[in-house]
Amino acid sequence: MKRTQIYLDEEIYKYLKEESKKTGKSISELIREKLKKELNQNKENLLKAIKEVAGIWSYQTEDVEEFVRSIRRGKRIDSF
Repeated sequence: MKRTQIYLDEEIYKYLKEESKKTGKSISELIREKLKKELNQNKENLLKAIKEVAGIWSYQTEDVEEFVRSIRRGKRIDSF
């Protein structure tokens, strides 16, 4: 575990202090738990999104790069 220092605004500090009293956990422990929960949620959302789009191009026989080039043709803006 690494030691670090953070600055909290008064509202967050008061909330954490109250939670600490209610739960018997240190403020540091509460912060670690909340960060882990947030990181895990973001990881789960990313994995869900990846699973939703996995194989989305599998039905296409055309090369992806060529397809993108073909739909972009004629849409470039000339610089002046």
